[in-house]
Amino acid sequence: MTNAQPTPFTNFTITAEDYANALRLHARRHWAVNLAPKLFVAALLIAAVLVMVLSGFDRTWTIIGICWLCVGIGMPLLAYKVILPRRARSIYAKQKTMQHPVSASWTDEAYSASTAHISGTTLWNDYYGWSADEKMVILMQSQVLFQMIPRHALSDEQAASLLDTIERSGLRKL
Repeated sequence: MTNAQPTPFTNFTITAEDYANALRLHARRHWAVNLAPKLFVAALLIAAVLVMVLSGFDRTWTIIGICWLCVGIGMPLLAYKVILPRRARSIYAKQKTMQHPVSASWTDEAYSASTAHISGTTLWNDYYGWSADEKMVILMQSQVLFQMIPRHALSDEQAASLLDTIERSGLRKL
């Protein structure tokens, strides 16, 4: 007689807000690991300060420099807080497959998810990586393609089980 543990599972339906949270997590990860966005913002901020200093703080050029500073700081915030959630809602409304109820389970070997019309199992070592925050767990299939598991669909025990399983699998955290 064996004492096999039951396979952990959960049921959930992705919402537009869940999708926005997944995209936010993905965007934060992208900003954390990629140098180009940071260099762009840094160059814009340096240019703004140089314009002000080199003009001797001429009123017109100082106003232009301050505008550049506002753009350098404001654009990433606007993209993160306004544009990204709006885009997520638009994509969610158009992609009907994202709106179906999902049954998901995981083992030490793989993650499985299914809806009424489709099902699939992916081995942990076939994923590119993973990331998680307090609202979402994303399993990256590539740098831009991911599966998402909303944390609200998991009990504390399920969340711990999923994250422990992912960490034991050796999948790299992004």
